[in-house]
Amino acid sequence: MVKEILMPIFEFDSNPLIFESRFYVTGLFNNYLPAICKFHNIHHTLNVVQFCHELGEHYRLTKTDMEKLLLAAWFHDTGYCLNIDDHENASVTIVSTFLDSQNVTQNYMPSVEKLILATKRLGEPVTLAEQIIRDADTQHLGAEDYFKWCTLLKEEFELKNRQEFSDKEWNHMNIVFFNSHHYFTDYAQRMWGRQKLENLNQLKG
Repeated sequence: MVKEILMPIFEFDSNPLIFESRFYVTGLFNNYLPAICKFHNIHHTLNVVQFCHELGEHYRLTKTDMEKLLLAAWFHDTGYCLNIDDHENASVTIVSTFLDSQNVTQNYMPSVEKLILATKRLGEPVTLAEQIIRDADTQHLGAEDYFKWCTLLKEEFELKNRQEFSDKEWNHMNIVFFNSHHYFTDYAQRMWGRQKLENLNQLKG
């Protein structure tokens, strides 16, 4: 259950805006997330939020920049509740509504929008914060439990496309993605690069 997942209180939950974001997003996922989203759900979002905080702390982002980063991290996949095929732009629409309810749209929306759109697969992050959220969003590639995430993504991909893939076909698709992917921050390269290479070698089998 989501409530069990969110039971730990993060240090950044003391920020009222982030605290509200956490429960707003949890409610969206509980009520509107399609059942096919086996990977893009609260589990993945929690990972992205935590790793954004970790990288943001490492690079000593200002309080305001960290707040915007964590907002974007919480909302970056909420668009799956509206439009799976264009979820980034749908996420921008959702976070805009939320920020408007918090009376901070004008000051926050431009930056948060850019951060969310930076998670697009073919997007090119420009600022450090954009690089951080992009790296956090693909941290699982360099995780020790990568193949757990990979299995969930395969299930979601098959349900979405109504097509089954053999292990050989799926591994090939992932190898292609690995070869086109790179971490943008030196922190991510240092922390996850070696495990990412090990995961790639295991995919190649």
